[in-house]
Order: sequence, then structure tokens, then C-alpha cells
Amino acid sequence: MKKTILAAIMAVAGVAVSAFAADAKEAKMSLADACGKIAEAVEQPAVMQDIVSKLSPDDQVAYVAKVNAAIDSLKGSPDAKIAKYLDANMAAYKASAPGNASRMLAETFATVPVEALVVINEEFAAKLLNRAADPEKVITDDSFTNIVMSAMDVIEKRNQSADDAGVRNVFAILMFVRASNGTPADLPDVLVDRLGDATVRELGKTEWIGPALNENNYEPLLAAADAGNQPEKELVLRLSKSELGAAMLMDLASPGGNGSFAGRAISVGPGSNSSTTEHDNSNHNTIPRSMNPNDKYFGGSTRGDTPQGEIPPYPTQETKSY
Repeated sequence: MKKTILAAIMAVAGVAVSAFAADAKEAKMSLADACGKIAEAVEQPAVMQDIVSKLSPDDQVAYVAKVNAAIDSLKGSPDAKIAKYLDANMAAYKASAPGNASRMLAETFATVPVEALVVINEEFAAKLLNRAADPEKVITDDSFTNIVMSAMDVIEKRNQSADDAGVRNVFAILMFVRASNGTPADLPDVLVDRLGDATVRELGKTEWIGPALNENNYEPLLAAADAGNQPEKELVLRLSKSELGAAMLMDLASPGGNGSFAGRAISVGPGSNSSTTEHDNSNHNTIPRSMNPNDKYFGGSTRGDTPQGEIPPYPTQETKSY
């Protein structure tokens, strides 16, 4: 009997050691060594991408959280810090290991400040997750919906331990709806209906998603999380050092994001510095903000006011009560 138990223990230990050895072999840098380079990674997206590419999948996720915490502790204007969050998290996602993309995306949505998600949701949708990045690779509505639902499951689970989980989940939905380019038309409702919190489902449909999609007005979402002011997106992009790279929707194409559909990345053209690149803002008309009470763009007096009239429905939403 003792020999049987001992053999079982050794077998389990052998599996654990083998798994650890495989993971260690895959990693080219330890998390401890990577943490010693956080300051450099925060300032240089290329360094962040290189470091993350050398970490094991679990360490990749841990490193994203540590880098975001480091950015949070920095001094500087809110817009300047949001530019750093955008740079670091976009670089990290680009470097995610096969099968790790959904977890990396979830860690970003759980660990950056809510106001940073205003820019992150739009930029990730346009530059990393856009389904139309390569016209030769057609993604059907059903395939896109399945990819997104799988990713949302991972994001929602991770956000359970984050502050303002419902708001963060809705920001993720906004990102995927933007990346869908309008189809399927019922995607906002499909994704919102899958959220576990009934209050969030109702607010998402009646107060949050419509203004964000129709007017680029995130104030209702930010107010619900008692977050900072809506960032000035063009200023954030001018401060950003991120480069246009490859769209990576396919990394989310199966549970765990291992890119089971053909191709790991979809090319969106040669790299260029986003601080000097002209951006298509036809769908990103960010509301100007200023912290100066005497400035015409000062928005402090609007937070907390009760809007009058109905919230405009988002595109394709039925005008009915929920």
C-alpha cells in the first residue's frame, strides 16, 4: 500500500517537474530580472515588448500588472500617464505567448485606471483587434462573435477581483463592438446580456453604451466608477510612443487565445510612430477636457449632473425599455 502511494506521489511530482521544466525552457528571462527593467520598459514600448516576449505565459501576465502599478506611481499629468499605459499594454499584448492573448488582455482591463480604458478600448479596437485589418482574411459574424464571447469570459472572470468590474467589462465590450465594424448588428446586446450583474446589464444598455458609441461620451461610465476626467485622446496619442504593428484578433480565436484560425497576425501595414501618424478619428470624437476652471473645456461642473431626456440608442439598438 505504501509503495502504491509513494508511486502515485512520485508520478504527480514527475508531472509537476516536467511542466515546470517545460515552462522554464520556454522562458528566456525570469520575472525577477524583468522587474529590474520596469523603468526602462515603461519608457520604451520596444523594450516592454522584448521583455514580455522572453517571459513564461504566467510571468507575462504578472509583469503587465507590475508595469501598470509602476505607471500608477509616477508623477505627471493624467494624459501623459495614459499614454504610458497605452504604450506598455499594447506592446505587452503584441508579445503575448501563443494561447496567452486573452489573459493578457484581461490583465490590462483589470489593472489600468478606468479612465485609461477610454483610449485603450479605441486604440486596441483599431490597431490590434480590427476584424477588417486584412481584406483577404474574411471573418464571418458567427466566428467573430464566438471569438469575442470567449475573450469576454476571460476578461469578466479576471475583473471579478478588480474595482469597478462592471464598468471595466463594458469598456471591453465597447472595444469589441468597435473592432466588429458594425456587424453583427446585435453584438452589443449579445455581449451585455452575458454579463453576470443585472444592474450592469441595464445600465450598459440604457446609459453607458449608447453615449460612448454614438458620441464618444464616456462620462456616464467614468462617473459610475468615480474615475478621472475623460482624457483628451489626441493629446494622449501625441505623447504616445507606440508603433502601428500587426492586428492580432486571431490570437483570441480559440479558448485561451491560441490562434487556431489560420495565421497568428493580420498585417495592417508598416510600422510608424503614432505621435506623428495621422489617425482616422471619424469615430473617435473625444470631448475636450481641461483641469483649468477658467478654460472653456473645463468639465468639472458636468460630472454628477443628471442628464435630461432619453439617452440616444447605440446603432441598431431597439428603442425599448429593458
